[in-house]
Amino acid sequence: MWYNMRERRGFLDLRQMIRRTIIVVFTVFTAVLLSGCLRITADELYRLPQVSEEYQKLQQHINSVLNQGAEFSPPTGGPNRQAVQLEDLNGDGKNEVIAFFSFPGDSSLKVYIFEMIDNDYAVAAVIEGVGTEIDSVRYVDMNGDGVMEIIVGWKMGDSLKHMTIYSIQDFQCVLLAGAEYTGITVYDLNGNGNDDVVALRLSSADSAAVAEVFTLMPDGEVVKAETRLSNGIEKISRVLTGRLNDGVPAIFVESEGKYDKGTLVTDICTYQHGNFTNISLRTPSGISEENIREFMQCSDINKDGVIKVPIPGLLKAQSETAYHTIDWYSFNSSGHSRLALTTYHNNTDEWFLILPLDWRDKVSVRREDAVSGERTVVFSYIAGEDRPYEDFLKIHRLTGDKAEERAALPGRFMLQSEGATLFVFELLAAPNSLGLSFDEAIIRGNFRLIYSDWLAGTI
Repeated sequence: MWYNMRERRGFLDLRQMIRRTIIVVFTVFTAVLLSGCLRITADELYRLPQVSEEYQKLQQHINSVLNQGAEFSPPTGGPNRQAVQLEDLNGDGKNEVIAFFSFPGDSSLKVYIFEMIDNDYAVAAVIEGVGTEIDSVRYVDMNGDGVMEIIVGWKMGDSLKHMTIYSIQDFQCVLLAGAEYTGITVYDLNGNGNDDVVALRLSSADSAAVAEVFTLMPDGEVVKAETRLSNGIEKISRVLTGRLNDGVPAIFVESEGKYDKGTLVTDICTYQHGNFTNISLRTPSGISEENIREFMQCSDINKDGVIKVPIPGLLKAQSETAYHTIDWYSFNSSGHSRLALTTYHNNTDEWFLILPLDWRDKVSVRREDAVSGERTVVFSYIAGEDRPYEDFLKIHRLTGDKAEERAALPGRFMLQSEGATLFVFELLAAPNSLGLSFDEAIIRGNFRLIYSDWLAGTI
């Protein structure tokens, strides 16, 4: 699934609109009743509030379409999936109603736009397409004129999808551009304050995998540019939008394939001075080789506004169990990377620690889970090849009836609580000893919880 968090959400289908109207009317009604300002009979008390006249009229218009042999056909993907949606398309402060239908009799698909005129709805425009179903819809003001463009994705078969961009200025639907696609994302790539549309397409027998960007100019002209994605990608699994370490907007296309160093590769694409470029394609192989790894997804891991690419590293072992760090690399607009930070992730206990730079190659970890309700990770200093490891930090995850009691044991400091789960730590050596940076402030400042939407193999 490809989506932009800035895109509008929360469109309601007709039943939801009616339900909310009933709730609001009933709430006001109850408040008046309790105030003692209204006398009412028992029969009147149990009578349901009436749906507003405008929604009744809208239902009539929708029924007239359904009576022509149509069926509701809501988008099956993307951020907006209701059969009936609300959106202020022309910037006049009033929502239009957008409804999605299929017509099994002639295998057509139609998007109806209803406009409110004099307390009644009327059909303002109809967008027609062909295919098996509507894949997605997005509403984007691509040129800053206050009127939304509508981007519709049509499914043409099991694997073929076609995107169309429509202008609806004065509710005259004009086709601006179209393209076959595997996925769509929306983002302001050129930094002019208006969102652009990016279509991603896997390779075929005739062409390589590409990303295409569509920009709408103030005069209504669509400018299109494309750049290649890595050779060998078989599935586009995720697209992330964000900024590089020099502030340039970029899209991060994460794709699956079979490579010597792993199964996931990230292509980083920017749109600068009219040039759409995959800045991570820096080798003759046609693959973003620096960004190949096993399945860990990009993230703004430390919330500084810059997207990083994770590359795992193996810690020196104290047992047969393998433990890893993750090096997070940021990129600039020329495609050059630098190490931004290193983390240790404990997905089982749902926390991670940002490791100070002077811990690099000098620290190992192991688990200690001998106490019921207490899961512990021990950090040790590697003094030398033939010298014993020196423990200097323990982080505990405490659960159960005795969690608070064990958190209060001497030498333990609270990190964070999450419901009935407590996270605490102990320093086993003097702060900032062993040639390492660590004290209470550093551990507290570098500790983070992992939330469920980060998991599923992402980090």
